[in-house]
Amino acid sequence: MSLTLYGMSSPNVVKILIMLAELNEPFAFQHINLFSGSQFSADFQRLNPNSKVPLLVTDDGKAIFESGAILLYLAETNGRFLPKQDNQRYDVIQWLMLQNTTVGPLLGQLNHFVSYAPEGEDYALGRYRREAKRIYAMLDKRLEEFDYLAGHEYTIADMATLPWTDYIENHGLDRLDYPSLNRWRTALEQREAVIRARRFTRDVQERDGVMFAQASLTERRRFFGLDE
Repeated sequence: MSLTLYGMSSPNVVKILIMLAELNEPFAFQHINLFSGSQFSADFQRLNPNSKVPLLVTDDGKAIFESGAILLYLAETNGRFLPKQDNQRYDVIQWLMLQNTTVGPLLGQLNHFVSYAPEGEDYALGRYRREAKRIYAMLDKRLEEFDYLAGHEYTIADMATLPWTDYIENHGLDRLDYPSLNRWRTALEQREAVIRARRFTRDVQERDGVMFAQASLTERRRFFGLDE
């Protein structure tokens, strides 16, 4: 199977890079310049009407968007990292959905307000920081009881969540306050596939930096949602 991954260096793309590395699945990477608005082109929107990355396209033309859907597709296609037994399977799916609906969106909003919001956004900053503390504490408590998020097996739920826990210090918190989360992160970062995915991501981040530096003020304002 030939795969093309459209993306940049965001956590939602990193989780797919980790999965592809774990599967040892060859793929082509199509770097999307979000700052110039490439995701709004007619060709891209035909593949993903939501104009977001990641996007995975197979050699037979199947286009799969939304990171959770991509992880499920890869897991089911390859028969790995998603148990077949119903109880275990839904343990994985519920933690994957939690990442998609809560962990990623709320931590992502805090990333935005910490890094880009103008002065005076104290209410929003305070709200999302409180939510981040709650999320990190929830993950830490879960990982006190289990080796991995969905139980005692490493699954797509862990791959989905790991990149979103990179920002603890950026959120003004101390990762040592979350010892079980820290233990889990350390174990995952030692996996050979995660190391390869992180190495690939660093190269993509460098290209993102160049694209951002070349973006006009109008393009940057649009990227940050400051202009319609």
